[in-house]
Amino acid sequence: MKKTIFILFFVNCFLNNYAQITLNLVGVDSKGKKIESIEFVNFNVEGSATSAWKAQYNVDGKRDISSVSRLKNFKFQINNITAFWQNQCIQREVYENLVKSGLQYDLRHDLEIESLNFLEKLQSNNLLFEDNFLENFLYSLVYKIYPGTINDGRPGIISVKIEKDTSPNAYILPNGTMIITTGLLSTINSEQELIGVISHEVSHFVLDHSIININKAEKRQKAAEFWAGLATSLAAAAEVYTATKNEYYVPGALTYSTAVLSYTIASQVNDRLGLKYSREQETEADICAIQIMKFINVDSTALSAALYKIKNYCILKGDYLAISGEGTHPNIDDRVIRIGNPKTFASSSYDKIISFVNSQNAIYEFNSNHFKACQSLVDRNIAAGVATEDDYILKAMTNLCLYDNVEKNNEANELINKAKSLNVAPTINLFKQEGLVLVRLKKNQDAVKAFEQYANSIKQEYVNLELVKNEYSWAATKSYLDSEKEWTAKMIYKVKNL
Repeated sequence: MKKTIFILFFVNCFLNNYAQITLNLVGVDSKGKKIESIEFVNFNVEGSATSAWKAQYNVDGKRDISSVSRLKNFKFQINNITAFWQNQCIQREVYENLVKSGLQYDLRHDLEIESLNFLEKLQSNNLLFEDNFLENFLYSLVYKIYPGTINDGRPGIISVKIEKDTSPNAYILPNGTMIITTGLLSTINSEQELIGVISHEVSHFVLDHSIININKAEKRQKAAEFWAGLATSLAAAAEVYTATKNEYYVPGALTYSTAVLSYTIASQVNDRLGLKYSREQETEADICAIQIMKFINVDSTALSAALYKIKNYCILKGDYLAISGEGTHPNIDDRVIRIGNPKTFASSSYDKIISFVNSQNAIYEFNSNHFKACQSLVDRNIAAGVATEDDYILKAMTNLCLYDNVEKNNEANELINKAKSLNVAPTINLFKQEGLVLVRLKKNQDAVKAFEQYANSIKQEYVNLELVKNEYSWAATKSYLDSEKEWTAKMIYKVKNL
């Protein structure tokens, strides 16, 4: 029997650039022999300066060695989520890439810093939507898909943040922070669809697509220049979204510039952090998403249902940038065909969970003069039995904007009275809208009383203004209160003389 030339091996950690990878997979090789205890080790050939990474594992209790690529020929037992993802990494050549490039902890550390920098800028510009209950729900879905780490030497913790953005989008930063927009949460209608989207993003993360893309990039803009430019875009977005504070919604406050800003910011971040995926990477992520959804017994066509709804939303709003092939998730039609035609997904329990997001997005839509879209969102909260004052007021306001007949005017008045009766989250906007509804109903004396209450509420808002720390929010709110104070005084005078 020929004597093996491999007589010495050792694990090389490359000073923070490489760590030993050990997989807890169990399976069989092509001959049906049991495979387990897989490690990737760097072998040095005696008398040679060269080395090669190999897979070392037990075969029916005996130690054997082969190329890393040969692992794809083995059939592993996939009885937990960690095993699922480790097997995906084998089949998608992730570990082959890792043994060639190393774990690149230096690069991953730099991307961690840049990811945290981006999140800090979102936070400081009031562009993160805070809802602990909803975040807990999202984490519960992530845990179904990803176990916290897959034990292969790479950093692997996933966190979740919600971004104030009407564009339906989700993306995952290289440090594992998944960002889901308020627009996406309201565009879809079920937990299954959300699991589909999350599965797709987790697949990008596990398959190391951002690291691969950055390694391929020939040149990256200097960090200081990039963050200075992005800070300007984020500040502009913050000014646009300031108008969406619940108490101060007004038609026309938002424009198409919101969509343009969202696209611009996403495009910049995608390029910088390696999130501009290729067609092949999108296909890989879709296939992995389908497989993990099947593994956890979720209908995989929920992902194509979500994609259809994203496409339809973008067409309806004229946001063609998002589906033009230049956005974060191109080629929606091709992806839907590959995944399969979806069933109908809708759930009132899902609407209960995201009701605060629906209310916030309804304000966005109202401020953009999308009155039908606004009404659709608040109707979801009303149907789910979780509508608050804002929802009923917004529906009353859209009635006034869309109709002028006795039935709809009386309905608007009933909606205002319903809002007054709740006392869940009182808003000064109630008195203003009550006055407008009463004017429409020609109840001028009652309308004056409502406007006078609104004027008193504005006085209190000036006091509350001192608590606002964000300069953009303070300036926008002060300007709005000044104009509302003047408008209300004129309206009281006018209605008294009608």
